[in-house]
Amino acid sequence: MHTWLTGTVLIFMLLLTPLSLANTYDAEREQFLRAEAALKAGDRKTFEQLSQQLGDYPLHGYLEYWQLRRRLGKAKAGEVQDFLDRYDGQPVATRLRASWLHKLGKRRDWDTYLEFYRPQTASVTLQCYDVRARLAKGDRKQALKDTLALWLVGTSRPDACDPAFDQLYASSLLTSARIWERVRLAFANQKSSLAVYLAKRLSAKDREWVKRWQYAHRRPTAALAKDWAGQDTPLVREILVHALRRLARHKPGQAWKHWQQVSKTHRFSHGQTGSVLQAIALHGALRRDPQAAEWLQAVPADAADTDIRQWRVRTALGNEDWDAVLHWIDELTPTERQADNWRYWKAYALDKKGETGDAYTEFARLSGERSYYGFLAADRLQRPYQMNDARLEHKPSQLDTVEQIPGIVRARELYLAGKHMEARREWFHTTGSLPQSQLKLAALLAHRWGWHDRAILTASRAGYWSDLTLRFPLPHRESIFAWASQYDLDPALIYGVIRQESAFMEDARSPVGALGLMQLMPATGKRTARALKIRYRGSQALLHSDQNIRLGSAYLNRLLQRFNGSPVLAAAAYNAGPHRVSRWLPGEHSVPASLWAERIPFRETRSYVRRVLAYATVFEWRLGRPLTRLSERMPAIQQRY
Repeated sequence: MHTWLTGTVLIFMLLLTPLSLANTYDAEREQFLRAEAALKAGDRKTFEQLSQQLGDYPLHGYLEYWQLRRRLGKAKAGEVQDFLDRYDGQPVATRLRASWLHKLGKRRDWDTYLEFYRPQTASVTLQCYDVRARLAKGDRKQALKDTLALWLVGTSRPDACDPAFDQLYASSLLTSARIWERVRLAFANQKSSLAVYLAKRLSAKDREWVKRWQYAHRRPTAALAKDWAGQDTPLVREILVHALRRLARHKPGQAWKHWQQVSKTHRFSHGQTGSVLQAIALHGALRRDPQAAEWLQAVPADAADTDIRQWRVRTALGNEDWDAVLHWIDELTPTERQADNWRYWKAYALDKKGETGDAYTEFARLSGERSYYGFLAADRLQRPYQMNDARLEHKPSQLDTVEQIPGIVRARELYLAGKHMEARREWFHTTGSLPQSQLKLAALLAHRWGWHDRAILTASRAGYWSDLTLRFPLPHRESIFAWASQYDLDPALIYGVIRQESAFMEDARSPVGALGLMQLMPATGKRTARALKIRYRGSQALLHSDQNIRLGSAYLNRLLQRFNGSPVLAAAAYNAGPHRVSRWLPGEHSVPASLWAERIPFRETRSYVRRVLAYATVFEWRLGRPLTRLSERMPAIQQRY
């Protein structure tokens, strides 16, 4: 190829290359990773050589951080301070300070600890080291007050707090009344063992009452029949309220019967009455008890929180009591009434009552919105869906300005280097202080780099919902279409699940252990692999996109088969588990899927089902495929599958 042609092709390729890939740090990034590998291997000479060559590289601070962190136990305060000064305001400085403070706290170097301590970013453990340091330095009055604030919570505290708490116990600040205050907080947080532990410092008589409270916590029905439960004292009333609320969680009908009895023999306060009735009504509604409507109506107005107000509507929907639906929607707060779901159900109830004019007016308003309820409203009127897609308008110079922000540069380099956790820290730290206008541009940058989870999250933080290319990207297309074909699935539904589960974060890990794009639990992944007769290489395999999509798609297919092809039930089961969904199926007759979904007991699962179905519709549009009406994805829910 001629030289001029080669150059022309190169220039043309660069023009086609997204901004994200026009990179000037490729060589430095490779050296950076080699330096990290040398440090891990203990090859100090190679590390030093490479590190010196990377002095101007944006991630050089990470090499210094990793090196200093490895020998932090032998580090001098001066070199730690020098690092903190040079990287002040960066995540590496925050992390090094925390590690250094942990070291100082463990070896009780209180003078140095107080020099380095910063309360703004301190964990509970570091706060406890702080009060211990001040106590050791003689600042007892204020330090003990701060220790009391750390102690007075309804959960356990780290072991590092114990020496400070010992001094608190020996002081005059910790009275029986304050111990009882924390006991009450512990029971309120369902930590009965902590309450009993705290009671060791109370009198024998008080300890006995705490044990009775614990008994009421563990065996509420039996406790209500005890002789001591017949006493009408403030403490007994507290214990009975706790027992009744506990009982209501699993047996609201029994709790109601017991309440009818004890409310006649004990002088419960108005607040206690509301608390008990609220628990009975809410759990009755969640369990779809036939008496739930009665119990919900019995809750005093000042005890009717958001959950009670909204479950009044849902229960009326389940009973097909359209007058009650309209009444309880009117009882919602003005803000609540403006939510899409209650606008939709008000129109639905009006339609059922034959008031079609008002109903269709509201359906028409909703049908112009890109949402689950907007799509449902459009289906009622047989109107086309409105996607309301709009690209972010900007000048190239504005995007360049954001891309050159040092924290954005570091985040991008870490992302391209495969350091995703560190990259997310840098991104979160930097974007947290950006104005909305730049936050939108940061989202656009992340999208162009293929960092879709940050793009989606950042657009959401910026309140920017209109750019559907950015918010509903199409990565892993080949894999998704291949496994969709293999397991007879709609690719848009797989995309909808991924979008809701992980927002395309390939290394996503949930607090309960779900992994990867489709957030599979390791046990589910293993069972699914066994059913497919493919080798399962352990939970880490779920962090590889193709394997995760394969197993997640196969599992989704199994759920669809189990629930007779219902995407509503399959989505609910994907989130809450198939056994729960089986228990939630209607008992006597089929139910419209939209109504069934509205009454799912778990708030998270209700939201999950709505989002997956709406997202699938948007992804279908993004894929350029003919749109499936939402009502077509939502056949009536039958009694059993």
